[in-house]
This record gives sequence, structure tokens and C-alpha cells, in this order.
Amino acid sequence: MTSTIDQIILWYGQLPSAMQTVVTVVVGAAVAYVAFKIVIRLIAGIVGGIVAAALAFLLTTVPGNMLMSQAYDRIEQQVSSSLSQR
Repeated sequence: MTSTIDQIILWYGQLPSAMQTVVTVVVGAAVAYVAFKIVIRLIAGIVGGIVAAALAFLLTTVPGNMLMSQAYDRIEQQVSSSLSQR
């Protein structure tokens, strides 16, 4: 009695060489695509975590709060000067 993996290996081994190459490329591309998607999600999660940590630091510490307040004031001045030029 052979397992499913053994049956797949036997099927693959009976294919002509050109078909083995095609199957190998297709399976490799599919695995690479899945791995790429996983890595992208991991990186996005890590970046999101870093942004959340930075914002938490900026909002919960006195120096961070001062930096955020200064940045808000600067943006508010830019917006108001942009609106007054119209």
C-alpha cells in the first residue's frame, strides 16, 4: 500500500522530462507566490506594530506629546496660510 506522497512521486517520475520541468516550474511558482504573500503580511504586521509603538510613545510621553503638539501647530499654520492665499 503506497501513501499519497508516494503516488505523487511515482506519477511525477513517469512523466516525460519536459512535463516534469513544467510541473516543477508551476509548483515552484505557486509555492513562491504563497511564501511571498506570507512574508508581505508579516512585514506589514511588523511595520504596523512599529508605527503603533511610535504613536503610543509620542502620545504617552511628555517629550512625545510636545513633539506631536509642535507638529500639529506647524501643520495648522501651513493649512491656514494655504487657505488665506486663496
